[in-house]
Amino acid sequence: MIKLFCFPRSGNSREVKIVLAEKNVSYEPIDIHADKEITQSPEFKKASPKGTVPAIIDGGVYLSEAFLINQYLDGKYPNPPLMPPTKEGKEEVVRLVETLDRVMVRNIGLLVIECLLKPKAEQREDFKEKKRAEVLKAFEEIDRLVQSKPYLCGEYSLADAAVTPHVAAFPLLGLRIPENLKNAAAWFERIKARPSFEQSLH
Repeated sequence: MIKLFCFPRSGNSREVKIVLAEKNVSYEPIDIHADKEITQSPEFKKASPKGTVPAIIDGGVYLSEAFLINQYLDGKYPNPPLMPPTKEGKEEVVRLVETLDRVMVRNIGLLVIECLLKPKAEQREDFKEKKRAEVLKAFEEIDRLVQSKPYLCGEYSLADAAVTPHVAAFPLLGLRIPENLKNAAAWFERIKARPSFEQSLH
């Protein structure tokens, strides 16, 4: 059985949980916050040399970084496929994930630190507002992408899984999907209706 090193509030870990749920693959979650000694174990260090989550062990495979893990899972468990069948389609998903990570997901991560991990007295309101504006500006691209299709690359794919947990964190960060971005709002309703959305919370 796959071992998944994670912790409950990790959006990156949830990306992998979503893909595992979509593919109905059983796994053993290992909460590195529940047992701090896990991070010093040889198997965790081999799976995640940088000491970050998510990381997996699958037989002789040791792998970290959510999108790399998800590409591996899609290759090993091809049904249902979460990447397009063509080379061009796969490259489109990779480019989109890289772009949204750079312009949106990383800023959401900075907001998580500022809004949730820092004491209230140390939080910088101007920084939070700047990052919120950058996130919503990037979110306009999602609205454009799903203007004429149900998911980011047409069919549900690793691109959708890659951003789902981070958009789900909006309410915790003082963010909401703007009313004028109706395509993106409808897209996220479709995302939330998938069983993997709820299953990945555990």
